[in-house]
Amino acid sequence: MQLAHNPITKILFEKLKSNGIPNLQNLMFKKDRIKHFEFKLGDLTIDLTRQLLDEEIKDDLVKLAKASNIKQKIMDMFSRKKINTSENRSVDHFSLRNPNRFQTKEWIKLKNFANKILDKKEINHIVNIGIGGSDLGPFMVTEALKSYSTGIKISYVSNLDPSQISDLLENCDPKKTIFIISSKSFATTETMKNAQLAKQWLLKSGRSFENSMIAVTASVSKAMEWGINEKNIFAFSENIGGRYSLWSSVGLPILLSIGESNFKDFLNGAHEMDKHFMTADINHNIPVILALVRIWNRNFLNSYSHCIVPYSHRLAKLPSWAQQLEMESNGKSVDIKGNKILMPTSPLVWGEVGTNAQHSFFQFLHQGIEKIPLDILISRKIINTKVLDDYESNYNNLVINAIAQAEALAIGSSDNIDTNKNFSGGRPSTIISWEKSNPYSIGMILALYENITISCGFIWNINSFDQYGVQLGKELISKIESNNKHKELSPSAIKFLS
Repeated sequence: MQLAHNPITKILFEKLKSNGIPNLQNLMFKKDRIKHFEFKLGDLTIDLTRQLLDEEIKDDLVKLAKASNIKQKIMDMFSRKKINTSENRSVDHFSLRNPNRFQTKEWIKLKNFANKILDKKEINHIVNIGIGGSDLGPFMVTEALKSYSTGIKISYVSNLDPSQISDLLENCDPKKTIFIISSKSFATTETMKNAQLAKQWLLKSGRSFENSMIAVTASVSKAMEWGINEKNIFAFSENIGGRYSLWSSVGLPILLSIGESNFKDFLNGAHEMDKHFMTADINHNIPVILALVRIWNRNFLNSYSHCIVPYSHRLAKLPSWAQQLEMESNGKSVDIKGNKILMPTSPLVWGEVGTNAQHSFFQFLHQGIEKIPLDILISRKIINTKVLDDYESNYNNLVINAIAQAEALAIGSSDNIDTNKNFSGGRPSTIISWEKSNPYSIGMILALYENITISCGFIWNINSFDQYGVQLGKELISKIESNNKHKELSPSAIKFLS
């Protein structure tokens, strides 16, 4: 059942028409607001007190989720039913953060390889060559958890522009560098062309690429045909989508970056969120509640975009990762039965790290015509730095900045003399906070965002696990490269390519 056909959708629209949008400035100062709009799991706190909804709307949204049969859909997913109907696959990434994984041959091979690299200390630089889910997730996590670094340098190459890999290789020693070629199909154009450049660089340096190149893929045979030694191939299941794959062997750079113990903590944090997602009642299910808030803003309040602002330099890549997660998963125009979607699905997801964002696009958030909902993410304490002593004052000010922006967006300010200084307020935000950015907490947060995305898909009744829209451009690239399909191109394209 699509959102447009959900019986609660009509009720919500009728109440919105008769009552109007709730007055946030009044709502957020109610004494019992926190009781109904703050949610906790471990040291993770979700503050929805600045969202444009009251208790009645929240209760109706819960009814909306229940009417969509979301609880059964969640159970079907965790029981490995083939809910990815267009590809006839189950959704398996949850099993990779279950502690049972640590007994599997896949895990033992992966951690033994990583520990061997780290123990011998002959390699000082790991270069991950991938794109999309094979790049964004691992890149984001290694940056987020730099405080837990093993000391080995991890770099990422994704762009087909050869200047990226060229600039990187200028500072690499071929005798101390290993390349991880990460591609589910082992046929992704950008990845394989960059891998070929790395291979040529190694051979030119007199280095055997067989011992310097690792493959992470679901297509083992293709990796072997390309020349990768089988013992250096780390496979993962076809049932794991690229944007959900950082928990698989795609996460090898993370494992090398933070070590086995920390990586296990990272997986355990995600598993804690999964257990909550699977077992919690809908009224208190954090991923489902946040999905409902996103749907309320997107479909009922007509917010076309969703902004993500992490107040942590280490989480600077989170908006890009979340952008791919949501928009590749839920940017769909048909439901799971192939019927045209009647109401919009994925919002446009964007963002930047705070406080930089305050000096770039926050003007738009405060005084633009559209009211853009945003997530503000902040750890309540900072991990101790290695070289600075007097840093707590800076961090306290960072936390103050995050809270002040949320308050200012919600409350606003009036100036009866100069309208240029008017701030309408009523601009919704969610504050997601946790104690410290350690592997466990980062694992919880990433699993939270994944489960929000999946919950939205369940309520919209779309397939959040295929991405056929990614394939069309790839097919046309192949046709152009083969030089026999130019007749299908526009005159402008033919002129440009000739």
